[in-house]
Amino acid sequence: METILSLSLQITILICVAGGLSMTLKSFSNEYRLWALCHVLILLQFLAAFSLPHPRLLSNGFTQPPQYIELVQKIESTLGQVILIIWLCGMMVSMFALIMSTFRTIRVLNNSTVSAVELIEQGLLDDVNGKTVKLLISQAVQTPFCWQIHTPVIVLPERVLALSTQELSMIVRHEIEHLQAGHPLQLFLQRLVEALFWFHPLVWWSSRQAVRSREFYCDQKVVHDREDILIYLKSMLHLVENQVTDWKTLSAGFAYRNSSSLIQQRIQHLTATQQKHSDSQQRLSWRGPCILLTALFCILLWLPVDVSASNRSFWSPWPRWSTNLLQSVGIPARDYEIDGHRLRPHEHP
Repeated sequence: METILSLSLQITILICVAGGLSMTLKSFSNEYRLWALCHVLILLQFLAAFSLPHPRLLSNGFTQPPQYIELVQKIESTLGQVILIIWLCGMMVSMFALIMSTFRTIRVLNNSTVSAVELIEQGLLDDVNGKTVKLLISQAVQTPFCWQIHTPVIVLPERVLALSTQELSMIVRHEIEHLQAGHPLQLFLQRLVEALFWFHPLVWWSSRQAVRSREFYCDQKVVHDREDILIYLKSMLHLVENQVTDWKTLSAGFAYRNSSSLIQQRIQHLTATQQKHSDSQQRLSWRGPCILLTALFCILLWLPVDVSASNRSFWSPWPRWSTNLLQSVGIPARDYEIDGHRLRPHEHP
């Protein structure tokens, strides 16, 4: 219970600080980097919480007789097991949905046909991080999306082939910007955070902010003048037209979620856009908030709810599994509370 509650508190602090820092940033390029770092730090916190000891910055101050401490410890242990079971059930369901969505995405890729549109001849797909993009057409998707493990791939709905060459070029350029910025990997890490902490409302809020910043960033990179904005708005409206919402959407995997509210925000942002920040301004301003967020990650605040915790040790015991791993290679590690023998009756040999 101490681990789950303390980890939830740390994630809450981390996301709140990241949200506050994102408000001070002046470009969506900075924002998506900040939220990507936030999700990476959350995953690292999860790994550290269940594999490493933690410093005890706060004392539980529980000085009752041993029999009362033992009673409270049993209650905490029972509650902790219930919380753990609920959390594991939700995590398994979320992970299953993520895995199934990934398999659906792979099936879509396998069943798609290679496109022969003029965009390939224009050289638009020739240089994405040094690799040529594979352009596919599918009847099974409603919105474009990109995917990258080894080869970068862009999948377009079949109906977008009816659009003009300029509109089609805008759509493809938007997906190329996702690939250039490494958004597929960031989205995958975001989905892992959502699956692990499905119960945390701020995790879902941070995901919405991350998706929003990535989409706005790519929109800004695609348009350069009013004519581009008009063409791009037309292409977005054509994509929304007659779009069917299906519960088997790929948004749980790697495809980019394009809900009606997000598309409306993107359209409003494009219509209000008059100028963009220069790349030099973007490169100079994102490092400070990211460094501050990383420094906050190093300050581990654990709730002193474990009544069996010893105040004579600054560090908690190692988790049982990592202790066994260390001891198997000859490294000594403590997996017990220093004063734990005082809480339960024992017999001396």
